[in-house]
Amino acid sequence: MNSTGKLGVGPMSSQIIEAVFRYSSSHQIPLMLIASLNQINYLSGYVNSWTTKKFIQHISLLRRKYPQAKVFICRDHCGPGFYSKLNTLKEIYRSIDSDLENGFNLLHIDFCHLSGGKDEILNQSQKAIEYIRKNSPRTLIEIGTDENTGAQLTDAKKIEQEMKYFTSRGKIHFFVSQTGSLIKEMNQIGRFNPKFIRKVKPIADKFGVKLKEHNADYLQGQDIKLRKGLISAVNVAPQFGLLQTSLALQKSLTYGVDASDFLNAAYSSGKWKKWLHTNTHHNKLLCSLVAGHYVFSGVAYRRLHTKINLHENFDETIINETVKTIDLYIKNL
Repeated sequence: MNSTGKLGVGPMSSQIIEAVFRYSSSHQIPLMLIASLNQINYLSGYVNSWTTKKFIQHISLLRRKYPQAKVFICRDHCGPGFYSKLNTLKEIYRSIDSDLENGFNLLHIDFCHLSGGKDEILNQSQKAIEYIRKNSPRTLIEIGTDENTGAQLTDAKKIEQEMKYFTSRGKIHFFVSQTGSLIKEMNQIGRFNPKFIRKVKPIADKFGVKLKEHNADYLQGQDIKLRKGLISAVNVAPQFGLLQTSLALQKSLTYGVDASDFLNAAYSSGKWKKWLHTNTHHNKLLCSLVAGHYVFSGVAYRRLHTKINLHENFDETIINETVKTIDLYIKNL
């Protein structure tokens, strides 16, 4: 078993975060919380409007509540171009400083959006890794230099070159490889590429790195099993946000609670735009479902959540359903 576990979960809400701790504690299974810069950063983020410091303060409370939990706090996609207010290298290094100061266990360095050619991306990625090692030698490193596109790759030579480049300069915990997976709307539209990954796996073993798959959302048990023995860990995030949004709408219908303000807030956020595939802005319900988790900290959702709580313990409902999804991945990886 990986020391950090096989599953990284996006911290989409307080309830989903607690589900990670509860599952880890009850099953004695290590799990990762993978916070993107959009979700949580030293300025703020869409998850509870938390700064990095406030996020870690909340994590500290959960560590006391679930002392047996083995949850690793990870930064997902640390690099320019992933959050509108953190686009320069100076701002990214400030983010790295904040993560290290607050005790993050792993940082994923992803400079795929950096302006310049591939050599510049590799060079700046390595500089960031060396900076982390110098300031926090125990912090684990995850590296990925390509934007995930769902491409069906065939040639593993480039990956071998990159693994050699980074591992020759120090230990790398996870290497992010394109596996063919890709999320759009509420679906996994990609196709797992086992032929390619079977080429990459022995290369990763040779360099002592673990393969990590991003965009592993919306998979059935049989699909997850295809990764077993090939992929060391996967990241799942939007699926958990959609789960909570869907539960909120389901309970609203059950109890006759008006969810229109929440749906309107989600649609008005425009956060659904990057997720569209075959649908358009005219499918407002789908757009609202896809973007719901971006506005969980807003007034409309908080009011809706409170009204549902008058009929049942909605926090527990979300936690329990999240635990089921976590279990599906853990049992099949």
